[in-house]
This record gives sequence, C-alpha cells and structure tokens, in this order.
Amino acid sequence: MRKTLLVRFMAFGLLALLLAGLLPVVAQPGVAEINLASLRVVNALVGIGPADVYLDGERIAYALAPEAATPYFAIPAGRHILAVRLPEADPLSVPVADLLVNLAPNQSQTAVVYQKQFATPDFTPTFQQAGAIFILDDDRSLMQLGKTRMTAVHLAVGTPGRLSVAYPSRESLLHEVALEKPYGTIDVNAGVYSLAVVDAESPNLAVLSRLGDYSFYANTLYTIIIVPDARPAVSGGGQPQIGPVSPTPRAFVVSAPIETPPDGIRLRVLHAAHNTAVLDVYVDGRLVAERVNYSRATEYLGLQDYSHVITLRQSGDGGPETPPLAEWQFEITPENRQQANWTLMLVNAGRENTSAALPVTQPGQTGVTSIVSTTNGSLFMVLLPDNIAQTRRGYARVRLVNAVNDIQPLRLLAQNVPPPPAPPRVTPSPTPAPPANATPLPPQQLVEDVVFAAEANESEVPAGVYAELQFIPAGTTNTLATLENVQLVSGMVYTFVAMGSPIGNPPISVVTFEDYGVGLPLDRLYLGLITTENANIRTGPSTESGILRQLPRDTEVEVLGRSLNGEWIRIRFTDPDTGSTREGWISATANIISVTRLGVPVNVLALPRYVVPGD
Repeated sequence: MRKTLLVRFMAFGLLALLLAGLLPVVAQPGVAEINLASLRVVNALVGIGPADVYLDGERIAYALAPEAATPYFAIPAGRHILAVRLPEADPLSVPVADLLVNLAPNQSQTAVVYQKQFATPDFTPTFQQAGAIFILDDDRSLMQLGKTRMTAVHLAVGTPGRLSVAYPSRESLLHEVALEKPYGTIDVNAGVYSLAVVDAESPNLAVLSRLGDYSFYANTLYTIIIVPDARPAVSGGGQPQIGPVSPTPRAFVVSAPIETPPDGIRLRVLHAAHNTAVLDVYVDGRLVAERVNYSRATEYLGLQDYSHVITLRQSGDGGPETPPLAEWQFEITPENRQQANWTLMLVNAGRENTSAALPVTQPGQTGVTSIVSTTNGSLFMVLLPDNIAQTRRGYARVRLVNAVNDIQPLRLLAQNVPPPPAPPRVTPSPTPAPPANATPLPPQQLVEDVVFAAEANESEVPAGVYAELQFIPAGTTNTLATLENVQLVSGMVYTFVAMGSPIGNPPISVVTFEDYGVGLPLDRLYLGLITTENANIRTGPSTESGILRQLPRDTEVEVLGRSLNGEWIRIRFTDPDTGSTREGWISATANIISVTRLGVPVNVLALPRYVVPGD
C-alpha cells in the first residue's frame, strides 16, 4: 500500500512539474506521447487587427495578423488560460478575449478568436473583451492519398444563422453551417475549387461572398472560417476604433498537416524555382498539389511507407494522362527512418554542381538525368531532412536553406542578439541600456554558411526580439535580404528559405516556415543540471586537462555522452559571457551534475559512450 501511494505521489508530482512548465515536454520515435495535446490559435479579428497571444501568461505569438494561424503547440493536456491582447499591450491588461480551455490528451484543437462586440450609433465599445474564443476539435487522422479534408465554422455575428459553403452553382459542399456550432469534416479529391458562401436560409440561396478559386492540397486539413466583413473605424486622431457590424460575411482558409503515419514520413513540397512553370505534383500517381506556383509550399503531407514516386506535370497540360515533365522514385533507407520530416524542394538549375539533385526520368530521353526542362526554364529537385525536434528551454532554432542559384554560400547574421535565458529558478538581471555614443556591435553570425540547394545549416539562439536578420553571401558585404523586428518564440523552429534571382528578377525574398519543436533530436536525448558552484568544465576527460571555464549552479547543459569508464560526461553548454555554444567534459564522480531524460534521473553508465570526433 505504501509503495502504491509513493508511486501515485511521484506521478502526481511529475504531472505538476509538467503543467508548471518546469520539465520539458518531449516525444521520441516509437514512444507514445502521453498526456500531450496540440493547440493552435487563429486570429479571426478582421475588424480589430493583429494581436498578441498568451498561453498561461507566456506570449506565444507576436502581432499575429488577421486570417493567420499559429503552428500547433504541443502542451500538457488539461486546463490552460488562453488570452489575446492588442500588440505590445500590458500583459496584465484586460484582454480582447480570454478563455480557460480544457485540452484533451492526444487531441488537436484550434482556438479561433473572433469579434463579438461592434459599434452602434449610440455606443462604441472598447477593444477589451470585444472578442470571444471558439474551440474546434481538429480531425488530423490519416486519410487516403490524394484526398483533402475540409470543415467550416460560422462565426459571422449579424449575418444569417445558417450559411453554406457552395460551388458557384449554389450546390452545397459544406451544408448549413450553423452560427457558433461545431461542424464535421468531409474528404474530397485534392484540386482547385471555386467556392462561395451562400445564405442557406434564403429560398434562392443568395450568394453573400466568394472565396474564388482555391487550390486545396492533398493530405491536409482545411478549415474555412466565416466572420463578419468588418473593418476597424479610424478616429480623428488616427487611432482605430471598433467599427459597426457588417451584414455580409467574409471567409478565409487556414490549413493544417495531418498526423505522421506510424510507418511513414511527412513530406513538404516547396516550389523555389523562380523561372519555371506552374506545376502540378503527383505522389504515387495521385494528384497532391495542383497549380503550385513559385514560392508556394504544401503542408507536411503524411505518407504511408518509405518509398514513393514523385511526378511533375505542367499545370493546364491536360491532367494525369499527359506525359510528365519528370518522374523520380525515392526510398528513405532504414538508417534514416527516424527522421520523419522532409522537404522536397524544386530549385533553378544554374552553374552550380547539382550533385545533390535527384535522378529523374523524362519522356523521350533514355537513362536518367538531374535537370528537368520546363517551358520557362530548367529546374532540379533535392530532398532535404528537416530537424523540427524540441529545442532547449528559452531558445528557438533557426534553420537556413539557400535556394538562390549562382551565388556564394549564404550566411545568416543578426543585430542585437538577445541575452541567453536565465537558468531555472534564477531571476535575470535587467540589461543596462548602452551609452548614447556607444559603437554599435558588429552583427553576429547565427548560422554557418550554407551552399546552394544543400541541407539546412542551423543553430539554437536565445528567444526574443531580433532587430534585424541579414542574409549575406559569404565573402561579401552585400545584403540580399533583410527581415526586421523578428520575434523568435521559445520552443519554435524557424526555417528561412532564401529564394529568387541573383540579378533581381524576381528579387531575393525569404519564405519562413514556423514549426513548434516536438520530439527528441537524435543528438539531444539527455539534460544536465549543474548542482554545485563553479563546476570545472575541462578540455578532456581527465583532471590533467585544462579548464575551459567554470559554470555556476543551476546551469542547464546538454549531455552528449560519457567516457569509456563512465567517470566523465561530455556536455554542450552556452557560455554565459559570450553566448556562444561550447563543448567540454565534466566529472561524473564529484556529484556536481545531475542527468535526466524525460525528467527521470539517469545512471551515468546508461549514457552512450562519447568519442571525440577525430580520435
């Protein structure tokens, strides 16, 4: 009985720590994710504007634009406080909308923030509590290849109580969506759909608004969100106010990937070839993405199995019966199957070596080639692994992909890098303002040089506000692209893909993918915590080795492995003075470090043996 009570107490304590955010929430291949839920937030406040999103008091989205969605956040199931405020508002101020949400384990949910209060001739409400939050249960289960999944939610206060999403003929696709009521899903063939919102209560099914032509990609969940077509009013001082309700609705679409198959991969297709035609993409003979234009990408498509045939056809050429531009069959080898997420990228063929290009076959040609000829230019394909695993607490991962042909390797630099996060249970000291006449610090390189069409280079950087991100070819000072006032959120993975023409037609631009880090990366399975003051970190596994530096108590480090005899532990840590990432050895026998995995203490001898590269 005492043992049972002890086990229950330990389980309750671990759950409490997870809910408090003190232990990392992680997952790994082949292990079920217990007590985790997925939550994303959609800003449907088209009559109010951008908003900051807070989860349990922590800001998880900065100035989220109307009609935009956050990625799914993997968080412990249970009750959480969700709040939405105007950008840069006081975190303790009255929100535009807030809700205590109860998240179910192993369930994906969407919180749609929409407007409930509007101005009348006699009264103009404030932004505070002018909105509400509607929770949708998302069906992200696996579906047949080539199908797409659709649902809708009617939040257009002031419009007819029942609306349908229909074809131009007024034939309903999603029939009689009731105001503020959940609606089911349907699976239909992927492709281009011309849709409109009609009044399901009128005898002639009056068309109230049109979505136009929209290409719905396969193996993706699409949610059509209907809200009032409101516009914020502008006062004499230039400050926006809440405007009147609109009698007509407007609709927009947000997409989401489905779940990863248990024996398969997720594949994202990115069209980064600027001088080639609009393409249709097929997988295993099924259309998965129609009319994929330059700079467009699919969601991650869940594909069963590890071997697939990719076919490219030029859009408008007659469909699946016409000869393809190219076909390619790939297989994820057994040693790479723990890598679940991949990007298939289409890039322009230039003067560079295309040794990483995929071998394809083309009609009328014998053998295989790497270059695909299209009407407007040539391209080739590369398959790149995506590391979107969990990050360290207080850090974001930045990944750089170079899709600009005929330039030097590309690097990512930043001005005003935020300081590293404070260790657990330590209150950070305020950062003093620099003197007015201080010389600006040079930009810091965040990511090592990455060559054209190669696997992403990446690093983990402190979360916070980055005044400027610069994308510069190595060996030059010529900035190809700049992103200003970038907010990097803790736990997020940002993949920056630079694309465009080096001669400026089209100009270089950066497409950003945001994913929430979930799962243990293969090189970060164990967490260490320094348990004594001034722990010596040495260059080698011996007291005779030099001291790299000393780390204070409560410093979090990554544990990479152990020496052969288990007396030393190899760690990776952030230098508190420089913010750079370093590696060294720490004694495992002096009781100066604790090692955990998934929050559970680990015997040092259970760590993998670490061999220094080159030894």
